[in-house]
Amino acid sequence: MKTQLSGESSGAIGVACAVGAAAAFSTAGVIVRRVDLPAWDVSFWRSLLMMLAIAPLLLWQRRETWIAVRNGGASLLASGVALAGSMVAFILALGLAPVANVLIMFGATPFITALLARLVLAEPLHRHTLAAMAIGASGLVLSVAGSLRSGAALGMAVSFIVVLCISANYVIVRRRRDVGMTPSLALAGLFAAVVSLPFADPSSATAHDFPWLLALGPGQLAAGLLLYIAALKRIPAGRAALLGLLELVLGPIWVWLFDGERPGNLTLLGGVVVIGSAAANVWLDSRRPTG
Repeated sequence: MKTQLSGESSGAIGVACAVGAAAAFSTAGVIVRRVDLPAWDVSFWRSLLMMLAIAPLLLWQRRETWIAVRNGGASLLASGVALAGSMVAFILALGLAPVANVLIMFGATPFITALLARLVLAEPLHRHTLAAMAIGASGLVLSVAGSLRSGAALGMAVSFIVVLCISANYVIVRRRRDVGMTPSLALAGLFAAVVSLPFADPSSATAHDFPWLLALGPGQLAAGLLLYIAALKRIPAGRAALLGLLELVLGPIWVWLFDGERPGNLTLLGGVVVIGSAAANVWLDSRRPTG
């Protein structure tokens, strides 16, 4: 009885962590809109501050960190590069398109991950995933059509780079489960800061910008990632992924409420189709036997 209650308690904590992670991730757009800096500057400071926020955790877990670095090798490096690419492209996309348009593209992540896993790991593509891909693609067509009208097509194209990078990281981690995510995140922050630096002017950041940059790096990004990792330790990955789709719903709501950034009707309709198909696919995946 105690074991059952303990398991239920752990599951409830996992759900809370997953919801908290989605809520934290969803605030990126509304925070970025409050930083009066070019996208490359935001990318540099966000990445650097996230890395500095994770550094104490690496020192505290230095023995585990060293083991992860030693065992991860090239896979750990590849994971850091993929995450860095997603971090930089995400900020650049927000500078080119409304938040809703950027986040809707993220609904394609489960499908691109499934395709890459099929190509690289020979994982099967289930019929419900193929059906969801077709439905999701129709939603993306609607969203892209709406983006063409609003001049946000380039931003959606850059946001697709985020999808590719995140999917690549998922495949890397699936192939090498000994890749430590905390060292990978620290490497990603370092790589993203180094890539952004030549295009940024860090000295242009003002006292007004730093509270928002701190909220964006150590707050929104680092906290969200650590909460998501905590969720994965307590609930199945499928349930965590399904709850993670809350980000795609909450993100546009925040900028709509605080900044009046309302997406067009075609973008909204496409978003409903993409998010719905992705949610259905993740839910059906979670119901499949794992044995």
